Amino acid sequence: MRVVKRDKIDKGRANAPPTFFSKARSGARAQQKNMPIVMYLGLDVKGYEKDSERIITEAIAEGRVLCELCLRPMSRHSKYERGVKETGQRITITMVRCSACNKWHALLPDFLLPYKHYSGNEVEGVIIDSGSVPVIEIETEASEPTARRWIKQVGERVRQAVGRLKYLFGRGGQPVSETAIEAGHCYSELEQCLEMAPKAIKYSGNKLGLANIWLGKNEAAAYI
Repeated sequence: MRVVKRDKIDKGRANAPPTFFSKARSGARAQQKNMPIVMYLGLDVKGYEKDSERIITEAIAEGRVLCELCLRPMSRHSKYERGVKETGQRITITMVRCSACNKWHALLPDFLLPYKHYSGNEVEGVIIDSGSVPVIEIETEASEPTARRWIKQVGERVRQAVGRLKYLFGRGGQPVSETAIEAGHCYSELEQCLEMAPKAIKYSGNKLGLANIWLGKNEAAAYI
C-alpha cells in the first residue's frame, strides 16, 4: 500500500464548498471524487492509533465499507496524513477504492469533520457556546473570524442535518414529528433529533460526528 502526501491538497479542500442535500446523488459524487466515509474509528487520536486498523480491516472483510456511488464493497487504496490543528497531532487516514466505478473515499474518524483542520470537538464547542456566549468570549484555539465562520457555516449544516435525519429515522421505522423537537438553538435541535434514532450506534462522543455517521447511511450523504 502506498502512502500519499496530501497536505497541500487538504488545505485546498478545507475551504471546499459544502455538498448540500438538494444535489443529486450522482452529481455530488462526481464533483467530490474523494468524498469521505465517516465512521467510528476510536474515541480520539490515541484510540484511533490503537484501534482503527483493526476496525477498518474487519469492516472491509465483512463488506461493510461500501462505495457511496454504487454501494459495492470497497478495498484499500492508499494512505495520507492529516493534522489536528489545535493539538498539532497527526494521524494516518486510510483511502479505499471502488473497482466498479473507480471512485475512492477517505475513511474519516467521526471525531474529525470533513474539510476542517480543527477537530470536531473544537468546532462543536464553538457551536454549543454560540447559543449563550458572545463570539468574542468563546474559548477556542481558533481565531475569531474562524469561529464566526463555523457558527454561520456549520450552524446552517446542522439545521439541514436535522431535517435530513428526521427523514432517515422515519424511513428506518422511527418517525420524528415536527412537534417532537423543541425549536431553539441548532445544536439543541440536533441533540433532540439524535435521541430519537432508531438504534444506538458507537461513536466518539462528538454529536456532530454521530450525526455524520447517520448521514453517511443515506444514499446522498451531505455531512456537517
